[in-house]
Amino acid sequence: MGFSTTAAFAILFIAGLVALGILSATVITEVRDLNDLIKARSNTELSVAKFEIVNVTALNTTATTYNLTVIVENTGSTTFNCTKFTLLVDGKPIDFTVNRTILYPLQYAKFYNSSLSGGVNSTHRLEVVSDNGLIEYATFVVG
Repeated sequence: MGFSTTAAFAILFIAGLVALGILSATVITEVRDLNDLIKARSNTELSVAKFEIVNVTALNTTATTYNLTVIVENTGSTTFNCTKFTLLVDGKPIDFTVNRTILYPLQYAKFYNSSLSGGVNSTHRLEVVSDNGLIEYATFVVG
C-alpha cells in the first residue's frame, strides 16, 4: 500500500486539476458572452422609439364636415420628424399642419386638419404612422 496509493492520489489530483481547468475556461467564456449580451441590450434600450396618441378632438364645423386635432407625445428616447408622419382617417391619408418640426423625447406635437367629411356623432378610426414605421391607433366620435 505504499507507492500505489500515492500514485493513485497523484493521478486523481492531476485529473481533478485538468477537469477544473476545462470547467473554468468554459465558465469564463460563458460569462464573457453573457456580459457582451448585457452590454448590447443596454445599448439597444437606450434608443427606444415610441409615441402615444394623448388626445383626439373632432369638432363639427358644418353638418357634414369637422376639424380634427390630434396630440401625440414622444414617450421614447429618440426624436421624430413630425413632417414625415402620416395620419390616416378611416384608412385614407389626410393632409395636416403640425406645431413643431422635431418631436423630442417627452414633448408633445399637435396635428391639425380642417374640413374632413363626417357628421355629428359619426365614429372614425385614426392611424398615426411615424417616419420609422411605428403605428398608433385611436377611435374618435365627431362632437
